[in-house]
Amino acid sequence: MTYLIGRILQIIGLVLVPVAVAGNLAEIAQARFALSLRESLALAVVGMLAFYLGYSLQSRG
Repeated sequence: MTYLIGRILQIIGLVLVPVAVAGNLAEIAQARFALSLRESLALAVVGMLAFYLGYSLQSRG
């Protein structure tokens, strides 16, 4: 079970980082759903932490 949760967290982490970058690029294009630099960095950090936590759980399982 921990292996599966770890893999899911890894996938979430791998998805969040590109979403953060795209959100910041949307700010440059002045899109409606844009992220500021602070929000983009915070989302990227959350993605990295989710990936690391998933990696730790997956290696235990």
